[in-house]
Amino acid sequence: MRLHLEMLSNRRRTEAYRQVILSNSAPLRNKVVMDLSCGTGIISLFCAQLARPPFCNVFAVEASSMAEYTRQLVKQNGCEEVVLQGRAEDIHLPERVDILVSEWMGNCLLFEFMVESVLLARDCWLEEGGVMWPSSAALTLVPCQANSYYAEKMAFWEQPYGLDCTPVHFNSHLIDPSDCLTAPCDALLLDMYTLEIKDLEVLGQRTGSRLCSCWTGRSEFWRETPSLEPSSCAGTLSGDAT
Repeated sequence: MRLHLEMLSNRRRTEAYRQVILSNSAPLRNKVVMDLSCGTGIISLFCAQLARPPFCNVFAVEASSMAEYTRQLVKQNGCEEVVLQGRAEDIHLPERVDILVSEWMGNCLLFEFMVESVLLARDCWLEEGGVMWPSSAALTLVPCQANSYYAEKMAFWEQPYGLDCTPVHFNSHLIDPSDCLTAPCDALLLDMYTLEIKDLEVLGQRTGSRLCSCWTGRSEFWRETPSLEPSSCAGTLSGDAT
């Protein structure tokens, strides 16, 4: 439950999805939606509640045993979406979907590599001309000076009370724009409509390559996940600095 608590507590990210769904509540009506790796089902519930009236048809898909709790949450909140437990490659739906939504982005965008499941679900279940949320994603890199951050946050953990506490160094934070040494650049851009599973191996090689040969104090990565903009739906999702 700790992971789900962390995700729900991230109001910036959760509200971004909610606002995209809210701005598209009319186009959602009478549509079939798949929420892949739905967790607690929060995005599924947003789709079901904000598309009223009438309900859109929502399939909430969760591979873990969390699916049983998700069923209870759905029922408790008076919604009617179907909760399926299984992986993207194993589930069977009674129909194809008009909208595929998934909160798949991890730290440095590809951590946990859930993107492969999204592509499998897209190829198997998304209608031709269907909609994906998010429809694209970017991993952005900027070198920055970190003197004040290091002094305030990192140095404390080196030897407090004479003990070596370096394993608990913080590994993510929100950066101040004044710390950036150059303009940000995109280290990775993904188009979720055209990305293929075979491309992921190449992406792994690229993201593991050497990006910078000079020492700047630290390099910051963050993920930007702008949503699709077809005629029927529009919105923007953005991620935190990680």
